[in-house]
Amino acid sequence: MEDDEKKELLVNDEVADLSSPPSYGTSEGASRPAEDTINSEPTVIKGGFIFRHRHVIPGYGVYRMIRGVKPYAHWVLLMMLLVYLINQLDRYTLPIVVTEIGYDLEYGDEMCMVNKELNHTVLDEFETITMRCSNQSYDGLDIKNNETNCNNSIDVKFEWGNKTFDACRWWYSGTGILYEVVAGPVFNNLYIVAGIFTGFLADYGRRTVWLVICLVIWSLAVGVTGFVTSYWQLVLLRAVLAIGAAGCSPFAVSILADYYPPEFRGTSVGFYYWGIYIGYSLSFAIGNGIKQTIGWRWVFFLSGIIGLAAAPLVLFTVKEPPRSQNKAVDKAGKSEKKLSLKERIVLLLKTFFMPGMLMLCLAGGIRNAGGYVWAYHTELFFEEVGYSSTTIQQWMSWIPLVAGSIGAVVGGLISDILVKGRSPYMRIWVLIISQMAAAPFALGALFLPYPWCFLSLLPSNIIGEMWVGVTTALVVDLAPSRVRTGAVSIYLFIITLIGGNFNLLVTPILNAIQQSLPHLLSLRITLSVTFPGVYVLSSLLFIATFFLMRSDLRKKARLEAEGTSTKPV
Repeated sequence: MEDDEKKELLVNDEVADLSSPPSYGTSEGASRPAEDTINSEPTVIKGGFIFRHRHVIPGYGVYRMIRGVKPYAHWVLLMMLLVYLINQLDRYTLPIVVTEIGYDLEYGDEMCMVNKELNHTVLDEFETITMRCSNQSYDGLDIKNNETNCNNSIDVKFEWGNKTFDACRWWYSGTGILYEVVAGPVFNNLYIVAGIFTGFLADYGRRTVWLVICLVIWSLAVGVTGFVTSYWQLVLLRAVLAIGAAGCSPFAVSILADYYPPEFRGTSVGFYYWGIYIGYSLSFAIGNGIKQTIGWRWVFFLSGIIGLAAAPLVLFTVKEPPRSQNKAVDKAGKSEKKLSLKERIVLLLKTFFMPGMLMLCLAGGIRNAGGYVWAYHTELFFEEVGYSSTTIQQWMSWIPLVAGSIGAVVGGLISDILVKGRSPYMRIWVLIISQMAAAPFALGALFLPYPWCFLSLLPSNIIGEMWVGVTTALVVDLAPSRVRTGAVSIYLFIITLIGGNFNLLVTPILNAIQQSLPHLLSLRITLSVTFPGVYVLSSLLFIATFFLMRSDLRKKARLEAEGTSTKPV
Protein backbone atom coordinates (compact mmCIF):
# COMPACT_ATOMS: atom_id res chain seq x y z
CA MET A 1 0.00 0.00 0.00
CA GLU A 2 1.29 3.48 -0.84
CA ASP A 3 0.04 6.89 0.05
CA ASP A 4 1.06 9.83 -2.07
CA GLU A 5 -0.02 11.98 0.87
CA LYS A 6 2.70 10.97 3.33
CA LYS A 7 4.97 13.81 2.42
CA GLU A 8 6.34 17.06 3.75
CA LEU A 9 4.58 19.82 5.69
CA LEU A 10 3.21 22.42 3.31
CA VAL A 11 2.53 25.79 4.87
CA ASN A 12 3.16 29.35 3.63
CA ASP A 13 5.62 28.13 1.00
CA GLU A 14 7.66 26.35 3.64
CA VAL A 15 8.19 22.59 3.71
CA ALA A 16 9.36 20.95 6.91
CA ASP A 17 11.28 17.78 6.13
CA LEU A 18 9.62 14.91 7.97
CA SER A 19 12.90 13.11 8.36
CA SER A 20 15.48 15.88 8.77
CA PRO A 21 16.71 17.21 12.09
CA PRO A 22 15.38 20.63 13.07
CA SER A 23 17.46 23.58 11.89
CA TYR A 24 17.91 26.87 13.68
CA GLY A 25 18.39 29.01 10.54
CA THR A 26 20.64 32.05 10.93
CA SER A 27 19.24 34.11 8.08
CA GLU A 28 17.62 36.53 10.52
CA GLY A 29 20.99 37.29 12.03
CA ALA A 30 20.44 35.16 15.10
CA SER A 31 23.20 32.83 16.09
CA ARG A 32 22.52 29.16 16.70
CA PRO A 33 22.16 28.47 20.42
CA ALA A 34 24.60 26.10 22.01
CA GLU A 35 21.65 24.08 23.26
CA ASP A 36 17.96 24.60 23.93
CA THR A 37 16.89 25.22 27.48
CA ILE A 38 14.35 22.46 26.90
CA ASN A 39 17.00 20.02 25.72
CA SER A 40 19.95 20.45 28.01
CA GLU A 41 22.31 17.48 27.91
CA PRO A 42 24.98 16.72 30.49
CA THR A 43 28.04 18.83 29.83
CA VAL A 44 30.21 15.76 30.15
CA ILE A 45 29.24 14.64 26.61
CA LYS A 46 29.00 18.10 25.03
CA GLY A 47 31.09 18.15 21.89
CA GLY A 48 31.36 14.38 21.84
CA PHE A 49 30.34 12.11 18.98
CA ILE A 50 26.96 11.18 20.46
CA PHE A 51 26.10 14.81 21.22
CA ARG A 52 27.07 15.99 17.73
CA HIS A 53 24.96 13.27 16.10
CA ARG A 54 22.05 13.27 18.54
CA HIS A 55 19.64 14.43 15.82
CA VAL A 56 19.93 11.06 14.02
CA ILE A 57 19.25 9.03 17.16
CA PRO A 58 15.77 7.46 16.80
CA GLY A 59 13.35 9.16 19.15
CA TYR A 60 15.43 12.30 19.76
CA GLY A 61 13.05 14.47 17.73
CA VAL A 62 10.10 13.06 19.65
CA TYR A 63 11.85 13.80 22.95
CA ARG A 64 12.44 17.42 21.94
CA MET A 65 8.88 17.83 20.72
CA ILE A 66 7.29 16.45 23.89
CA ARG A 67 9.34 18.76 26.09
CA GLY A 68 9.18 21.80 23.85
CA VAL A 69 5.45 22.12 23.11
CA LYS A 70 2.44 22.59 25.39
CA PRO A 71 0.50 19.38 26.13
CA TYR A 72 -2.65 20.64 24.41
CA ALA A 73 -0.83 20.66 21.08
CA HIS A 74 -0.25 16.93 21.49
CA TRP A 75 -3.98 16.42 22.04
CA VAL A 76 -4.60 18.24 18.76
CA LEU A 77 -2.06 15.96 17.10
CA LEU A 78 -3.87 12.92 18.49
CA MET A 79 -7.18 14.20 17.10
CA MET A 80 -5.66 14.84 13.67
CA LEU A 81 -4.18 11.33 13.71
CA LEU A 82 -7.62 9.93 14.58
CA VAL A 83 -9.24 11.79 11.68
CA TYR A 84 -6.58 10.63 9.23
CA LEU A 85 -6.70 6.96 10.20
CA ILE A 86 -10.49 7.09 9.74
CA ASN A 87 -9.84 8.65 6.34
CA GLN A 88 -7.59 5.75 5.33
CA LEU A 89 -9.87 3.13 6.88
CA ASP A 90 -12.81 4.36 4.80
CA ARG A 91 -10.66 4.61 1.68
CA TYR A 92 -9.51 0.98 1.77
CA THR A 93 -12.71 -0.66 3.01
CA LEU A 94 -13.95 -1.37 -0.52
CA PRO A 95 -11.10 -3.74 -1.55
CA ILE A 96 -11.74 -5.86 1.55
CA VAL A 97 -15.37 -6.64 0.67
CA VAL A 98 -15.32 -6.34 -3.12
CA THR A 99 -16.23 -9.98 -3.82
CA GLU A 100 -19.13 -9.87 -1.37
CA ILE A 101 -20.45 -6.65 -2.92
CA GLY A 102 -20.14 -8.02 -6.45
CA TYR A 103 -21.90 -11.20 -5.41
CA ASP A 104 -24.90 -9.32 -3.99
CA LEU A 105 -25.08 -6.47 -6.53
CA GLU A 106 -24.39 -8.82 -9.45
CA TYR A 107 -21.57 -6.94 -11.15
CA GLY A 108 -18.04 -7.78 -12.25
CA ASP A 109 -16.56 -10.71 -14.13
CA GLU A 110 -18.38 -14.02 -13.87
CA MET A 111 -16.26 -16.94 -12.71
CA CYS A 112 -16.29 -20.03 -10.57
CA MET A 113 -16.19 -19.07 -6.93
CA VAL A 114 -17.19 -20.31 -3.50
CA ASN A 115 -20.93 -20.19 -2.95
CA LYS A 116 -21.25 -17.18 -0.64
CA GLU A 117 -24.51 -18.52 0.72
CA LEU A 118 -22.55 -21.12 2.65
CA ASN A 119 -22.12 -20.34 6.31
CA HIS A 120 -18.35 -19.98 6.65
CA THR A 121 -18.45 -20.13 10.42
CA VAL A 122 -19.61 -23.77 10.35
CA LEU A 123 -17.79 -24.90 7.23
CA ASP A 124 -14.51 -26.47 8.30
CA GLU A 125 -13.60 -27.29 4.70
CA PHE A 126 -13.94 -23.66 3.55
CA GLU A 127 -10.30 -23.08 2.59
CA THR A 128 -10.13 -26.41 0.74
CA ILE A 129 -13.32 -25.64 -1.17
CA THR A 130 -12.02 -22.15 -1.98
CA MET A 131 -8.86 -23.59 -3.52
CA ARG A 132 -10.86 -26.03 -5.62
CA CYS A 133 -13.26 -23.37 -6.89
CA SER A 134 -10.37 -21.00 -7.65
CA ASN A 135 -8.28 -23.49 -9.65
CA GLN A 136 -8.54 -23.37 -13.40
CA SER A 137 -7.62 -27.04 -13.54
CA TYR A 138 -9.07 -29.60 -11.10
CA ASP A 139 -9.55 -33.27 -11.94
CA GLY A 140 -8.49 -32.38 -15.48
CA LEU A 141 -11.34 -29.91 -15.97
CA ASP A 142 -11.31 -26.18 -16.69
CA ILE A 143 -13.20 -25.04 -13.60
CA LYS A 144 -12.42 -21.36 -13.12
CA ASN A 145 -13.55 -20.16 -16.51
CA ASN A 146 -16.14 -22.79 -17.48
CA GLU A 147 -19.63 -22.54 -16.06
CA THR A 148 -20.62 -26.16 -16.64
CA ASN A 149 -17.46 -27.59 -15.13
CA CYS A 150 -17.74 -25.19 -12.19
CA ASN A 151 -21.23 -26.32 -11.29
CA ASN A 152 -20.23 -29.99 -11.57
CA SER A 153 -16.74 -29.69 -10.11
CA ILE A 154 -17.42 -30.93 -6.59
CA ASP A 155 -19.94 -33.59 -5.70
CA VAL A 156 -20.59 -32.07 -2.29
CA LYS A 157 -23.80 -30.53 -1.06
CA PHE A 158 -24.17 -28.44 2.08
CA GLU A 159 -27.41 -28.13 3.95
CA TRP A 160 -28.30 -25.04 5.96
CA GLY A 161 -31.80 -24.71 7.31
CA ASN A 162 -34.21 -25.95 4.66
CA LYS A 163 -31.84 -25.25 1.74
CA THR A 164 -29.17 -27.26 -0.02
CA PHE A 165 -26.18 -25.47 -1.56
CA ASP A 166 -23.49 -26.42 -4.04
CA ALA A 167 -19.95 -25.75 -2.88
CA CYS A 168 -19.04 -23.75 -5.99
CA ARG A 169 -21.15 -21.35 -8.00
CA TRP A 170 -20.75 -19.58 -11.33
CA TRP A 171 -21.54 -16.01 -10.39
CA TYR A 172 -20.50 -12.36 -10.36
CA SER A 173 -17.17 -11.87 -8.60
CA GLY A 174 -17.08 -8.08 -8.27
CA THR A 175 -13.67 -8.08 -9.98
CA GLY A 176 -12.57 -7.04 -13.44
CA ILE A 177 -12.58 -3.67 -15.13
CA LEU A 178 -15.66 -2.43 -13.25
CA TYR A 179 -13.87 -2.92 -9.95
CA GLU A 180 -10.67 -1.33 -11.21
CA VAL A 181 -12.62 1.76 -12.28
CA VAL A 182 -14.48 2.29 -9.00
CA ALA A 183 -11.43 1.50 -6.85
CA GLY A 184 -8.90 3.63 -8.72
CA PRO A 185 -9.94 6.35 -11.21
CA VAL A 186 -13.34 7.20 -9.68
CA PHE A 187 -11.74 7.84 -6.31
CA ASN A 188 -8.25 9.11 -7.15
CA ASN A 189 -9.06 11.49 -9.98
CA LEU A 190 -11.80 13.22 -8.01
CA TYR A 191 -9.58 13.15 -4.94
CA ILE A 192 -6.77 15.15 -6.54
CA VAL A 193 -9.13 17.65 -8.19
CA ALA A 194 -11.06 18.21 -4.96
CA GLY A 195 -7.75 18.50 -3.11
CA ILE A 196 -6.88 21.61 -5.13
CA PHE A 197 -10.03 23.40 -3.98
CA THR A 198 -9.76 22.29 -0.35
CA GLY A 199 -6.16 23.48 -0.36
CA PHE A 200 -7.38 26.99 -1.16
CA LEU A 201 -10.11 26.77 1.48
CA ALA A 202 -7.45 26.08 4.12
CA ASP A 203 -6.51 29.77 3.93
CA TYR A 204 -10.04 30.99 4.68
CA GLY A 205 -12.43 30.53 7.60
CA ARG A 206 -12.10 28.12 10.52
CA ARG A 207 -10.10 25.11 9.44
CA THR A 208 -11.43 23.00 12.30
CA VAL A 209 -14.98 23.51 11.01
CA TRP A 210 -13.96 22.76 7.43
CA LEU A 211 -12.20 19.58 8.60
CA VAL A 212 -15.26 18.38 10.52
CA ILE A 213 -17.52 19.13 7.53
CA CYS A 214 -15.27 16.98 5.31
CA LEU A 215 -15.20 14.23 7.96
CA VAL A 216 -19.01 14.18 8.11
CA ILE A 217 -19.31 14.14 4.30
CA TRP A 218 -17.02 11.18 3.73
CA SER A 219 -18.36 9.31 6.79
CA LEU A 220 -21.94 9.67 5.53
CA ALA A 221 -20.81 8.50 2.09
CA VAL A 222 -19.22 5.39 3.59
CA GLY A 223 -22.16 4.67 5.88
CA VAL A 224 -24.75 5.04 3.12
CA THR A 225 -22.67 2.66 0.95
CA GLY A 226 -24.02 -0.09 3.17
CA PHE A 227 -27.45 0.48 1.61
CA VAL A 228 -26.44 0.32 -2.08
CA THR A 229 -28.40 -1.96 -4.39
CA SER A 230 -26.59 -1.28 -7.69
CA TYR A 231 -23.11 -0.74 -9.06
CA TRP A 232 -23.78 2.84 -10.08
CA GLN A 233 -24.89 3.76 -6.59
CA LEU A 234 -21.54 2.40 -5.41
CA VAL A 235 -19.73 4.56 -7.97
CA LEU A 236 -21.62 7.69 -6.90
CA LEU A 237 -20.91 7.19 -3.20
CA ARG A 238 -17.27 6.37 -3.90
CA ALA A 239 -17.05 9.73 -5.69
CA VAL A 240 -18.60 11.56 -2.72
CA LEU A 241 -16.14 9.77 -0.43
CA ALA A 242 -13.26 11.09 -2.55
CA ILE A 243 -14.53 14.67 -2.45
CA GLY A 244 -14.90 14.62 1.33
CA ALA A 245 -11.66 12.75 2.02
CA ALA A 246 -9.66 15.21 -0.08
CA GLY A 247 -10.14 17.87 2.59
CA CYS A 248 -8.49 15.89 5.36
CA SER A 249 -4.78 16.60 4.97
CA PRO A 250 -4.93 20.24 3.76
CA PHE A 251 -6.86 21.29 6.85
CA ALA A 252 -5.23 18.94 9.36
CA VAL A 253 -1.65 19.71 8.33
CA SER A 254 -2.36 23.44 8.29
CA ILE A 255 -3.76 23.23 11.85
CA LEU A 256 -0.73 21.27 13.07
CA ALA A 257 1.58 23.85 11.49
CA ASP A 258 0.12 26.55 13.69
CA TYR A 259 0.26 24.47 16.87
CA TYR A 260 3.89 23.38 16.42
CA PRO A 261 6.87 25.69 15.84
CA PRO A 262 8.98 25.07 12.71
CA GLU A 263 11.57 22.92 14.48
CA PHE A 264 8.87 20.43 15.55
CA ARG A 265 6.56 20.51 12.55
CA GLY A 266 8.31 17.70 10.72
CA THR A 267 8.03 15.36 13.70
CA SER A 268 4.39 16.22 14.35
CA VAL A 269 3.36 15.70 10.73
CA GLY A 270 5.36 12.47 10.69
CA PHE A 271 3.16 11.20 13.51
CA TYR A 272 0.08 12.40 11.66
CA TYR A 273 0.96 10.41 8.56
CA TRP A 274 1.18 7.20 10.57
CA GLY A 275 -2.58 7.28 10.07
CA ILE A 276 -1.96 5.76 6.63
CA TYR A 277 -0.60 2.53 8.07
CA ILE A 278 -2.98 2.41 11.04
CA GLY A 279 -6.06 2.97 8.88
CA TYR A 280 -4.96 0.52 6.19
CA SER A 281 -4.31 -2.20 8.77
CA LEU A 282 -7.64 -1.49 10.47
CA SER A 283 -9.44 -2.00 7.17
CA PHE A 284 -8.30 -5.64 7.22
CA ALA A 285 -9.01 -6.07 10.92
CA ILE A 286 -12.51 -4.59 10.82
CA GLY A 287 -13.50 -5.61 7.29
CA ASN A 288 -12.60 -9.28 7.54
CA GLY A 289 -13.87 -9.56 11.08
CA ILE A 290 -17.33 -8.19 10.29
CA LYS A 291 -18.05 -9.43 6.78
CA GLN A 292 -17.86 -13.08 7.78
CA THR A 293 -20.09 -12.65 10.83
CA ILE A 294 -22.84 -10.07 10.18
CA GLY A 295 -22.20 -9.22 6.52
CA TRP A 296 -20.35 -6.75 4.32
CA ARG A 297 -22.94 -3.98 4.68
CA TRP A 298 -22.10 -3.64 8.36
CA VAL A 299 -18.46 -2.99 7.43
CA PHE A 300 -19.60 0.28 5.86
CA PHE A 301 -22.15 1.02 8.57
CA LEU A 302 -19.53 0.69 11.31
CA SER A 303 -16.92 2.71 9.41
CA GLY A 304 -19.41 5.52 8.92
CA ILE A 305 -20.48 5.45 12.57
CA ILE A 306 -16.85 5.73 13.71
CA GLY A 307 -16.36 8.86 11.60
CA LEU A 308 -19.59 10.50 12.70
CA ALA A 309 -18.77 9.79 16.35
CA ALA A 310 -15.35 11.40 15.95
CA ALA A 311 -16.77 14.58 14.36
CA PRO A 312 -18.15 16.24 17.54
CA LEU A 313 -15.05 15.19 19.48
CA VAL A 314 -12.86 17.10 17.02
CA LEU A 315 -15.25 20.05 16.72
CA PHE A 316 -15.54 20.71 20.46
CA THR A 317 -12.03 19.84 21.64
CA VAL A 318 -9.80 21.27 18.89
CA LYS A 319 -9.51 25.04 19.01
CA GLU A 320 -8.80 27.07 15.90
CA PRO A 321 -5.18 28.29 16.28
CA PRO A 322 -3.94 31.73 15.19
CA ARG A 323 -2.43 31.58 11.73
CA SER A 324 1.34 31.88 11.62
CA GLN A 325 2.84 34.61 9.49
CA ASN A 326 6.30 33.99 8.08
CA LYS A 327 8.37 36.56 6.30
CA ALA A 328 10.31 35.05 3.42
CA VAL A 329 14.04 35.61 3.44
CA ASP A 330 16.85 34.05 1.50
CA LYS A 331 19.99 32.51 2.95
CA ALA A 332 21.87 35.81 2.78
CA GLY A 333 19.31 37.57 4.90
CA LYS A 334 17.74 39.46 2.00
CA SER A 335 14.01 39.77 1.63
CA GLU A 336 12.48 37.94 -1.32
CA LYS A 337 10.19 39.94 -3.52
CA LYS A 338 6.57 38.85 -3.56
CA LEU A 339 5.73 36.96 -6.72
CA SER A 340 2.68 37.72 -8.80
CA LEU A 341 0.49 34.84 -9.93
CA LYS A 342 2.05 34.95 -13.40
CA GLU A 343 5.59 34.96 -11.99
CA ARG A 344 4.74 32.06 -9.70
CA ILE A 345 3.36 30.00 -12.58
CA VAL A 346 6.40 30.75 -14.74
CA LEU A 347 8.76 29.75 -11.93
CA LEU A 348 6.86 26.50 -11.34
CA LEU A 349 6.98 25.68 -15.06
CA LYS A 350 10.74 26.28 -15.12
CA THR A 351 11.10 24.03 -12.09
CA PHE A 352 9.12 21.15 -13.56
CA PHE A 353 10.74 21.34 -16.97
CA MET A 354 14.09 20.50 -15.42
CA PRO A 355 15.07 17.00 -16.65
CA GLY A 356 15.78 15.62 -13.17
CA MET A 357 12.49 16.87 -11.78
CA LEU A 358 10.54 15.35 -14.67
CA MET A 359 12.28 12.01 -14.21
CA LEU A 360 11.70 12.12 -10.45
CA CYS A 361 7.96 12.67 -10.98
CA LEU A 362 7.81 9.78 -13.45
CA ALA A 363 9.75 7.47 -11.12
CA GLY A 364 7.63 8.48 -8.12
CA GLY A 365 4.42 7.95 -10.08
CA ILE A 366 5.50 4.48 -11.23
CA ARG A 367 6.49 3.49 -7.69
CA ASN A 368 3.19 4.86 -6.38
CA ALA A 369 1.39 2.70 -8.95
CA GLY A 370 2.88 -0.47 -7.48
CA GLY A 371 1.59 0.46 -4.05
CA TYR A 372 -1.92 1.14 -5.34
CA VAL A 373 -2.07 -2.11 -7.30
CA TRP A 374 -1.13 -4.19 -4.26
CA ALA A 375 -3.43 -2.25 -1.90
CA TYR A 376 -6.41 -2.82 -4.22
CA HIS A 377 -5.67 -6.51 -4.81
CA THR A 378 -4.24 -7.84 -1.53
CA GLU A 379 -7.52 -9.28 -0.29
CA LEU A 380 -8.52 -10.53 -3.73
CA PHE A 381 -5.21 -12.30 -4.27
CA PHE A 382 -5.10 -14.11 -0.95
CA GLU A 383 -8.75 -15.14 -1.36
CA GLU A 384 -7.92 -16.57 -4.79
CA VAL A 385 -5.04 -18.53 -3.29
CA GLY A 386 -7.56 -20.01 -0.87
CA TYR A 387 -6.98 -18.30 2.46
CA SER A 388 -10.00 -17.51 4.59
CA SER A 389 -10.92 -14.02 5.76
CA THR A 390 -9.80 -15.00 9.26
CA THR A 391 -6.33 -15.96 8.05
CA ILE A 392 -5.96 -12.76 6.04
CA GLN A 393 -7.14 -10.72 9.00
CA GLN A 394 -4.64 -12.34 11.35
CA TRP A 395 -1.70 -11.22 9.22
CA MET A 396 -2.73 -8.08 7.37
CA SER A 397 -4.18 -6.35 10.43
CA TRP A 398 -0.65 -5.67 11.72
CA ILE A 399 1.95 -6.19 8.97
CA PRO A 400 1.29 -2.89 7.09
CA LEU A 401 1.20 -0.95 10.36
CA VAL A 402 4.45 -2.28 11.81
CA ALA A 403 6.50 -2.70 8.64
CA GLY A 404 5.28 0.43 6.85
CA SER A 405 5.90 2.68 9.84
CA ILE A 406 9.41 1.31 10.36
CA GLY A 407 10.25 1.70 6.67
CA ALA A 408 9.12 5.31 6.48
CA VAL A 409 11.19 6.28 9.54
CA VAL A 410 14.30 4.30 8.58
CA GLY A 411 14.25 5.66 5.02
CA GLY A 412 14.26 9.25 6.23
CA LEU A 413 17.00 8.53 8.76
CA ILE A 414 19.30 6.90 6.19
CA SER A 415 18.72 9.65 3.62
CA ASP A 416 19.58 12.33 6.20
CA ILE A 417 22.84 10.56 7.03
CA LEU A 418 23.74 10.28 3.34
CA VAL A 419 23.18 13.97 2.55
CA LYS A 420 25.01 15.29 5.61
CA GLY A 421 28.01 17.12 4.18
CA ARG A 422 27.13 15.95 0.66
CA SER A 423 24.87 17.02 -2.20
CA PRO A 424 21.10 16.48 -1.78
CA TYR A 425 21.00 14.12 -4.76
CA MET A 426 22.74 11.48 -2.62
CA ARG A 427 19.26 10.77 -1.21
CA ILE A 428 18.45 9.01 -4.48
CA TRP A 429 20.65 6.06 -3.50
CA VAL A 430 18.13 5.23 -0.78
CA LEU A 431 15.44 5.03 -3.48
CA ILE A 432 17.54 3.03 -5.93
CA ILE A 433 18.71 0.41 -3.44
CA SER A 434 15.50 0.10 -1.40
CA GLN A 435 13.17 -0.50 -4.35
CA MET A 436 15.49 -3.03 -5.97
CA ALA A 437 15.96 -4.84 -2.64
CA ALA A 438 12.23 -4.88 -1.83
CA ALA A 439 11.20 -6.45 -5.14
CA PRO A 440 12.26 -10.08 -4.34
CA PHE A 441 10.33 -10.00 -1.06
CA ALA A 442 7.25 -8.60 -2.83
CA LEU A 443 7.58 -11.46 -5.31
CA GLY A 444 7.76 -13.88 -2.39
CA ALA A 445 4.35 -12.68 -1.18
CA LEU A 446 2.91 -13.87 -4.50
CA PHE A 447 4.58 -17.27 -4.81
CA LEU A 448 5.70 -18.54 -1.39
CA PRO A 449 3.53 -20.96 0.61
CA TYR A 450 1.89 -20.18 3.93
CA PRO A 451 3.03 -18.53 6.20
CA TRP A 452 6.03 -17.24 4.24
CA CYS A 453 3.83 -15.41 1.75
CA PHE A 454 2.67 -13.15 4.59
CA LEU A 455 6.01 -12.95 6.38
CA SER A 456 7.67 -11.89 3.12
CA LEU A 457 5.60 -8.72 3.28
CA LEU A 458 7.50 -7.59 6.39
CA PRO A 459 10.84 -6.89 4.62
CA SER A 460 8.94 -5.88 1.49
CA ASN A 461 7.13 -3.10 3.37
CA ILE A 462 10.04 -2.10 5.59
CA ILE A 463 12.41 -1.68 2.66
CA GLY A 464 9.85 -0.69 0.03
CA GLU A 465 8.26 2.10 2.08
CA MET A 466 11.55 3.99 2.40
CA TRP A 467 10.67 5.93 -0.74
CA VAL A 468 7.76 7.90 0.70
CA GLY A 469 9.38 10.85 2.45
CA VAL A 470 12.65 10.72 0.50
CA THR A 471 11.08 11.53 -2.86
CA THR A 472 9.30 14.60 -1.52
CA ALA A 473 12.48 15.72 0.22
CA LEU A 474 14.10 15.63 -3.23
CA VAL A 475 11.30 17.79 -4.67
CA VAL A 476 11.97 20.27 -1.87
CA ASP A 477 15.70 20.16 -2.66
CA LEU A 478 15.03 20.95 -6.33
CA ALA A 479 12.28 23.58 -5.97
CA PRO A 480 13.03 27.27 -5.30
CA SER A 481 11.95 28.20 -1.78
CA ARG A 482 9.28 30.63 -2.99
CA VAL A 483 7.30 27.92 -4.78
CA ARG A 484 7.95 24.86 -2.64
CA THR A 485 4.32 24.44 -1.63
CA GLY A 486 3.19 24.65 -5.24
CA ALA A 487 5.98 22.32 -6.37
CA VAL A 488 5.11 19.61 -3.87
CA SER A 489 1.41 19.97 -4.69
CA ILE A 490 2.13 19.49 -8.40
CA TYR A 491 4.37 16.52 -7.61
CA LEU A 492 1.58 14.89 -5.57
CA PHE A 493 -0.87 15.58 -8.39
CA ILE A 494 1.39 13.88 -10.94
CA ILE A 495 2.21 10.75 -8.95
CA THR A 496 -1.43 10.30 -7.91
CA LEU A 497 -2.58 10.72 -11.50
CA ILE A 498 -0.13 8.04 -12.64
CA GLY A 499 -0.47 5.68 -9.68
CA GLY A 500 -4.21 6.07 -9.16
CA ASN A 501 -5.04 5.00 -12.72
CA PHE A 502 -2.37 2.34 -13.20
CA ASN A 503 -4.57 -0.43 -11.79
CA LEU A 504 -6.68 -0.24 -14.98
CA LEU A 505 -3.93 -2.29 -16.63
CA VAL A 506 -4.42 -5.26 -14.30
CA THR A 507 -7.54 -6.71 -15.95
CA PRO A 508 -6.28 -6.52 -19.60
CA ILE A 509 -2.96 -8.12 -18.64
CA LEU A 510 -4.70 -10.84 -16.63
CA ASN A 511 -7.16 -11.61 -19.43
CA ALA A 512 -4.36 -11.89 -21.97
CA ILE A 513 -2.24 -14.23 -19.85
CA GLN A 514 -5.01 -16.56 -18.73
CA GLN A 515 -5.85 -17.42 -22.31
CA SER A 516 -3.09 -20.00 -22.09
CA LEU A 517 -2.32 -20.36 -18.37
CA PRO A 518 -4.34 -21.31 -15.27
CA HIS A 519 -6.18 -18.45 -13.61
CA LEU A 520 -4.24 -18.39 -10.34
CA LEU A 521 -0.87 -18.54 -12.10
CA SER A 522 -2.05 -15.79 -14.48
CA LEU A 523 -2.99 -13.62 -11.50
CA ARG A 524 0.40 -14.21 -9.91
CA ILE A 525 2.22 -13.25 -13.10
CA THR A 526 0.02 -10.16 -13.58
CA LEU A 527 0.69 -8.92 -10.05
CA SER A 528 4.38 -9.77 -10.43
CA VAL A 529 4.54 -7.33 -13.34
CA THR A 530 2.47 -4.61 -11.69
CA PHE A 531 3.81 -4.94 -8.13
CA PRO A 532 7.47 -6.05 -7.72
CA GLY A 533 8.08 -5.44 -11.42
CA VAL A 534 7.07 -1.81 -10.96
CA TYR A 535 9.45 -1.57 -7.99
CA VAL A 536 12.34 -2.58 -10.26
CA LEU A 537 11.24 -0.17 -13.00
CA SER A 538 11.06 2.72 -10.53
CA SER A 539 14.56 1.87 -9.29
CA LEU A 540 15.90 2.13 -12.84
CA LEU A 541 14.15 5.46 -13.30
CA PHE A 542 15.64 6.71 -10.02
CA ILE A 543 19.09 5.86 -11.43
CA ALA A 544 18.33 8.11 -14.40
CA THR A 545 17.17 10.80 -11.97
CA PHE A 546 20.50 10.60 -10.14
CA PHE A 547 22.47 11.52 -13.24
CA LEU A 548 20.08 14.33 -14.19
CA MET A 549 19.82 16.04 -10.82
CA ARG A 550 23.27 17.67 -10.78
CA SER A 551 22.38 20.10 -13.55
CA ASP A 552 18.96 20.66 -11.95
CA LEU A 553 20.56 21.78 -8.69
CA ARG A 554 22.67 24.33 -10.55
CA LYS A 555 19.59 25.61 -12.36
CA LYS A 556 17.74 25.84 -9.05
CA ALA A 557 20.48 28.11 -7.69
CA ARG A 558 19.94 30.45 -10.64
CA LEU A 559 16.17 30.41 -10.11
CA GLU A 560 16.65 31.20 -6.42
CA ALA A 561 18.72 34.24 -7.32
CA GLU A 562 16.03 35.65 -9.61
CA GLY A 563 13.71 38.10 -7.90
CA THR A 564 15.67 38.52 -4.64
CA SER A 565 16.19 42.11 -3.59
CA THR A 566 19.45 43.44 -2.16
CA LYS A 567 17.68 45.11 0.73
CA PRO A 568 18.78 43.53 4.03
CA VAL A 569 16.07 42.31 6.36
